[in-house]
Amino acid sequence: MGGRSKRYLLIIAASGTVLLVVLAAFAAFGCNGEPAQEDQVSQVAEAATAFLNACGDLQAEEVRSFFSQDYLQDNQVPDPLTQDDLTAALGYLNSYRLLPDQDITVEGDRAVVSVTIETSGKGEMEETMVFVQEDGLWKVESFTAMDWSTLTTSSDGEQKEVEQALNEFLIACIDSDTSYIFENLSEDYKEKHRLEKPWTAAEYSGIFGTARSFDFDPNDIEVENSGAEVDVTIEFGTRGNLESETSRVHLVKEGNEWLVDSFPFFIY
Repeated sequence: MGGRSKRYLLIIAASGTVLLVVLAAFAAFGCNGEPAQEDQVSQVAEAATAFLNACGDLQAEEVRSFFSQDYLQDNQVPDPLTQDDLTAALGYLNSYRLLPDQDITVEGDRAVVSVTIETSGKGEMEETMVFVQEDGLWKVESFTAMDWSTLTTSSDGEQKEVEQALNEFLIACIDSDTSYIFENLSEDYKEKHRLEKPWTAAEYSGIFGTARSFDFDPNDIEVENSGAEVDVTIEFGTRGNLESETSRVHLVKEGNEWLVDSFPFFIY
């Protein structure tokens, strides 16, 4: 199965924030020789935006370089870190919103950063990063958006392949990428539903509607012979009017690819 193209849009919400961060690096030091509070905030902001940019660009080794030694050890972050490892832990980062003056709190050699991020298939989420100083640099000590346990709980062979195939299929569903969806439906599914080409935008809206996010537990994926299945939950609707539906999704292996063979969310 061909990989999905990685799309991202990095947003620093306040106009001129980047310039502010760069100029603030030259701020005066405090009277005791320590960096002034404003300077510390700007340094943390620089580290946070560089880290999030690297996440959005899927620069896996660059992302790894931002982690503290304690973080690397506690979370058993792979070395080297690959793009697949990064997306398994975080997903595909589309955008983030960070206002340094409001979202960063520095206390000594520790800083807490509140950030709003949007990842494909999961929508917009409020997350928290904790930075600590290590060898004179601000390093990531904690990031609530990342879950490294997925690398160990779903890393066994075909289960991992199914997880990746389903994740990318669901992202395509959220993004209304009907060409990708068509290419990754099984031949039996296409024959059963008489699909000869991708749906148009209007057709797709009629059978799937508007979805905002999805969720499934990789640990619950059941693989047997050339088939796999797992419960998937999709959130439909718009803000203030959301409904969640859960159904069993089936995949089959055709050649070297896992294709969706049953997807009850498509209503004909």
